[in-house]
Amino acid sequence: MTAMGFRSCSKRFLDNQNYPRGFRKCGDYSIAEADILTTLGAVLMGLSKGELAPETEEEKHFLLVLKGDKLPESKVEKTWLKYCKLTNSPRRFYTVFSKCKCKGADSDNDLAEEGAMDYEADE
Repeated sequence: MTAMGFRSCSKRFLDNQNYPRGFRKCGDYSIAEADILTTLGAVLMGLSKGELAPETEEEKHFLLVLKGDKLPESKVEKTWLKYCKLTNSPRRFYTVFSKCKCKGADSDNDLAEEGAMDYEADE
């Protein structure tokens, strides 16, 4: 047993599909959260998929948290819920540049026709 009340697993948990560079380098998790996911992630995944039966009270409470019957109390439970939220929801992508559409103006010609450009070129 680990100090957190979950069984230990010698297999490191890696999610190469969502985090190909690892949990520590992605920027989504703190160092402590990345360590929790790496060391306990295989056990937590097994519990959440039903492949492992809970052995301790903490593991039983973890399953109740996943069902939504109880609120997360431990750092392990909060970290796993954060992992599930980040991997199950689509990522939003923000760009610095966007095309601004002015209300009522479809192109530069519309602005010129409305008098926004008051100068005339000398010929």
